[in-house]
Amino acid sequence: MWLVNVLVAIGITFSLLQAPLLQTSASKQPSSSEKSNQAAEAQASPATAKPADSSSAVAEGQAVITVRGLCAEDDGSKKQPGNPCSKQITRKEFERLMNALNPGGQSVSTSGRQNLAQAYVEALAFEDAARKAGTEDTEEFREVMFWVRLRTIGDLYRRNLQEKYRNPAPEEIDTYYQEHLGSFERVHLLRILVPRENSSGGDKNEFDKKALAAAQAARKRAVNGEAVEQIQKDVYAGLGLEQPPATDLGTYQRADFLEKEAADVFSLQPGEVSPVETETKSYVIYKVASKETLKEDQVKADIIREIAQQKYRDALKAVMDSTQADFNEQYFGRMPPKLPMESPALPRRPAH
Repeated sequence: MWLVNVLVAIGITFSLLQAPLLQTSASKQPSSSEKSNQAAEAQASPATAKPADSSSAVAEGQAVITVRGLCAEDDGSKKQPGNPCSKQITRKEFERLMNALNPGGQSVSTSGRQNLAQAYVEALAFEDAARKAGTEDTEEFREVMFWVRLRTIGDLYRRNLQEKYRNPAPEEIDTYYQEHLGSFERVHLLRILVPRENSSGGDKNEFDKKALAAAQAARKRAVNGEAVEQIQKDVYAGLGLEQPPATDLGTYQRADFLEKEAADVFSLQPGEVSPVETETKSYVIYKVASKETLKEDQVKADIIREIAQQKYRDALKAVMDSTQADFNEQYFGRMPPKLPMESPALPRRPAH
């Protein structure tokens, strides 16, 4: 459990830099009467402006944290005059730590700095107590630190890879756009949906035949330019169904469809109608209301993200593929197959 807590603590440290000011575990919580007095004072006094950030005025070598009481247990230093058993952290030292814990160099607010400062002091206090108790001399401590080092160096390497690939060259962006032009096509779709089953019961095969005939007739009407919404209403009425679905589906891209559907739909020009698509529970006819290809500037952010992510995935895969391991089945049992680094995205597809 301790190991889990150590790893979790490392993982959430960055959140301290982003969260509002937090009280430490040793901080005193205000009582109900104090809260009431604070609220009354806030109502009685006019709103004050948020204090300006004055941190830039502090020199790099100037102390920003001074911790007293960190004395070795057996050296008697607490009793020696002029030695307050203190530790000072300069602005340079504090910001070096803060930057190391801040992936991507995000802006850190005043409350973020305060959170880290409070956590730093608590950590120093517990480190002092643990050292006096001999914790760092135990095998448990050495093994945990070994594992934490492995995890941390790997995490830092991943972070460096993300930074390395964050900003692809303009030529890469343009090449990607030209090579994936089809993925930036968008169609505004209208749809006629014909259920193959009647929820009220009856002969399923007979109803399916009737539904197919209705779908084929509906497609002919759509090709002839009749209003899709009216066709949908007539189909439901003819099959004895109520509450026909909406026909305007909005805008879709290729990735939203299965491969065959995407080929059928995106081969159409505005005003054209798809063949009758046979699905498990319905027959579907699509009509393209409009079609466009997004300009490079419109999708530049998406392209940058995709190039960066692909390079990052490729780099991780190269690292993973460079190592092989044999596991003792007598000890571990049969190891489960290794999962792929990412699962393929499922098509969004229009809801039926």
